[in-house]
Amino acid sequence: MTQAITVGLPRSLFYHKHEVLWTTLVESLGNRAVVSPPTNRTILAMGCHAAVDETCLSVKVHLGHVAWLEGKCDGVLVPRYVSTARKERECVKMWGLADIVRNALPDVKLLSYSVDAAGISHRPTWQTGELYRFARRLGASRVRAARAVLAANVAQARSDGARRRAQERLLARPADKPRILVVGHAYNLFDELVGVPIVDALEAQGCDILLSEHVPVRRANRLALRVSPRLYWTNNLRLLGAVQLLRQRVDGIVFLVTFPCGPDSLVTDLATRVLDDVPSMTLVIDEQVAEGGVRTRIESFVDIVQMRRERS
Repeated sequence: MTQAITVGLPRSLFYHKHEVLWTTLVESLGNRAVVSPPTNRTILAMGCHAAVDETCLSVKVHLGHVAWLEGKCDGVLVPRYVSTARKERECVKMWGLADIVRNALPDVKLLSYSVDAAGISHRPTWQTGELYRFARRLGASRVRAARAVLAANVAQARSDGARRRAQERLLARPADKPRILVVGHAYNLFDELVGVPIVDALEAQGCDILLSEHVPVRRANRLALRVSPRLYWTNNLRLLGAVQLLRQRVDGIVFLVTFPCGPDSLVTDLATRVLDDVPSMTLVIDEQVAEGGVRTRIESFVDIVQMRRERS
C-alpha cells in the first residue's frame, strides 16, 4: 500500500462544480484533502500579484488559492479541461490552466489530469476514465481506483440532483416574493468574494434566488442552441439556456460577469436580446469593485422589479 498524501484543493474554478467529486475521490483513496479557505481580499491580492494584468478575475482568484496552498500539501490539484462533451469547448484559459499556474507559481507542485472529450458522446465516459487514470497515478490499485471513482461520481451526482430538486421546489411554490435569476458560472456564483455577496444582497431585499447553475443541463443546452446554433462554450451554453428556460418564470435577471471575460460579454449581450419584457442588470466584477456600490445597484434594481410586480 502506498503512503497517504495530502492533496490541495483550491477553492476556486472547477472546485465549485466538483467539490464533492474531488473530495470523495481523494479520501476514498486513503489520502487527505486540504481545501483553501473562502476567497478573501488577501487571497485575491496573492492572485493578482502572481497574474499578468490581462488575466480574468476568476483566474486571479484561482492563482491566489493555489498560492495559499503552497507548502501546506504534497501537491495541488489543477486539472486541464479542454472539452467535457461532444461539440463543446471550455474557455481557452481552462485549456492552459495548469501551464498558467506552473509559470505564475513555479515552486508549487501540481497534480493534474487532462480532459478532452470532444469526440465522446457520453459525459461519464471521460469523467470515469480520466479520474481512474489519475487515481492510478496516485498509487491506487486497479480495484481501489475503480471503487473510489465510482463513489466519487455517485456522490457528485447526488449533490447535483439535490440542488436541482431544491430549485424546482422553489419554482413550484406560489411566487409571493420577487424571483430573481442570477446568471453566472459556478466559480463566480459560489465564490465568497465574487458571487455570494450579490446573492446575499438580493436575499436581504426579500427576493427568492434562482441560479443558472441549477437548471437541467440538457434542456438548457437545447434551448441555447435555438438562439445560437453555433455556440460551443460549455459554460456559456448553460447560461444562455438558463435564461431561455426561466425567463417567463422570474421577475428579473442579474448577469454576473468577471472582467475581462470575452465569452461572457458576448453571451450576456445575446441573452438580453431575447428577454422581451424581463428587467435585467449586468454586474461586471473586478478586483477594484466596491461592495457598497454593488449593493446600491442591487437595491435600485429590486425597487424596479417590485414596482413592476405591483403594477401587474
